Amino acid sequence: MNAFPIKLIYTIETANELSKMLPSPPHNLEEIINKGQLQAGVGAPSRTFRKAVLRNRVKRLLRESYRLVKPDFLNNAALQGNRVNLFFLYTDATILTQAEIQEKIKQLLNRLAEKLTPLH
Repeated sequence: MNAFPIKLIYTIETANELSKMLPSPPHNLEEIINKGQLQAGVGAPSRTFRKAVLRNRVKRLLRESYRLVKPDFLNNAALQGNRVNLFFLYTDATILTQAEIQEKIKQLLNRLAEKLTPLH
């Protein structure tokens, strides 16, 4: 999913898939079935941001925006029985403000919440 300049890459794994895929089921399989699990990561390409200072700034902005939007996402999304892995990738060379990045992440997570609702 895209909301330029942020790209959201995600995977949705059900508890049944997790128990079949892994040689031993995760220790928190019961928790995943009852509440769900959410994991997130952020990235900024070194090809776009040559200096580590800029890469780290972009990643810090992404993490903070995600932290602020996450409670609304958890209220809207039906995660029970699913493990959702998220990865936010910043794709543009110009850095947006914190508020703009937060709005883009909110748009992406709202679209993902809509996709998660029919699954449950």
